[in-house]
Amino acid sequence: MKLKILVVQNNAIIGNKQATLNNVEQLISKYNNQHFDIIVLPEVFAIGWYCKNFPKEAETLDNSETISFLKNIAKEYKSLVVGGTFIQKTKDGLLKNTCPVISSKGQLVTTYDKMHLFSHNGSEENKFIAKGNELKILDFGKTKIGLSICYDIRFPELYRTYSKAGVEIFINTAAWSINKPEHWDIMHKARAIENQCFMIVADQTGKITGNEYNLGHSMIINPWGTVLSELQSEEECIYYEIDTDEVKKLREKFPLIKDRRDMEFTAFKYKEIKVNE
Repeated sequence: MKLKILVVQNNAIIGNKQATLNNVEQLISKYNNQHFDIIVLPEVFAIGWYCKNFPKEAETLDNSETISFLKNIAKEYKSLVVGGTFIQKTKDGLLKNTCPVISSKGQLVTTYDKMHLFSHNGSEENKFIAKGNELKILDFGKTKIGLSICYDIRFPELYRTYSKAGVEIFINTAAWSINKPEHWDIMHKARAIENQCFMIVADQTGKITGNEYNLGHSMIINPWGTVLSELQSEEECIYYEIDTDEVKKLREKFPLIKDRRDMEFTAFKYKEIKVNE
């Protein structure tokens, strides 16, 4: 199954959502003579990674400027939209870092709430945001897509669960710090290789506040861990066609997933052996 993917890499303007949305729309419109099956945007693409602003920028599902924007994009380009994330205020008053998924007809079909919250080195996501507790798999045509958000990439069990359920494409939408480029590169390739899946990554780029910057380097990786297309730090989009038959062929030729012993490991015992120096 061939899928044409558009990955958006933008720099959110902190405190100016409308200007940011206008910029994103312009980035996508450069490709308006192309057809996309899926459009993917970065984490908090409309408001930027500034945790103290999250309560002020929070929106409900039924009254969201961000979701309305994404619905218009989906209908205009007749594409499935994996809409990065927005800060959702739930009915019980909690805030979630939420990825909305919009059908090509402009309907909100599901949401995924970030499961792992980055709250280190001055970041305060867990001070404002509540953890998600449910994985989401999109059945899209003849393929399955697993959703994740940024810091989730450091927890391989999430992706292993997806691959065991038949997922062939991972999407990770992020606002990743410029300070950890090696981790970014290695972990995304590793998740693709160890699960024999495509990995589609949309990251913010550019300045956040002060001396804080997003990395950029959005990319599409194949099941062998080869980067098929990658941006640097520019505001731009990746337009690339993937073929999910590559996943099926690789899994048949090299049945890595079948060789796993996941269930058995819960029964394994371990021994600690003291070694005298």
